[in-house]
Amino acid sequence: MKAPLIVNYFVTLFMLCSPLTAIPVFLSLTQGRDKKERRTIGITSGIAVAIILPLTTWIGAPFLAFLGIRIEAFQCAGGIIVFLLALSMLNAQISPMRHSEEETKTKAPSVSVVPLAIPIMAGPGALSGVIVASNTYASFADHIILSFCGIGVGIVAAILLCFALPMERKLGSSGLNIVTRIGGLILAALAIEIFVQGLEGLKVL
Repeated sequence: MKAPLIVNYFVTLFMLCSPLTAIPVFLSLTQGRDKKERRTIGITSGIAVAIILPLTTWIGAPFLAFLGIRIEAFQCAGGIIVFLLALSMLNAQISPMRHSEEETKTKAPSVSVVPLAIPIMAGPGALSGVIVASNTYASFADHIILSFCGIGVGIVAAILLCFALPMERKLGSSGLNIVTRIGGLILAALAIEIFVQGLEGLKVL
């Protein structure tokens, strides 16, 4: 993979995971907890994302093959999912696909992994994007690069969640909404690209 493609994949994966849109949920789930505990939950969530994304890179496509699902069909489905996520982001909302109301209300210690890491950040859109990319760039070296990108996104997510409270104070709800909407626009364009590639692979176009 060339450097521009690596940067493009990293940015796309970051937008799909969208830790910025997860900040309000993180603050809600950790309300009443002390600063140290919040930081621990944020770091643990980032580590979980940094494990889930590379793992999906290596086993996602083979698992689909085992189930007999064509990657082109998965691209079409993934494109639709990403587009729905993009619409939610354009409305500055967190898609219901990312989490349920029950998951948001839970106060269990495990919120760092479920629902924060998965499905709020490493949700259907992110996992679809990873599987499509791992199939497009199928060499061993490419998978290593994709894995490092996934780890990088997890690290950035952990940093953002650790500083969620001061970030929300500085950016405010308007600032977070602007960032979310810009990300949604980028994802909408990406979703159309993924969907069209799937249709071409299925010989529909």
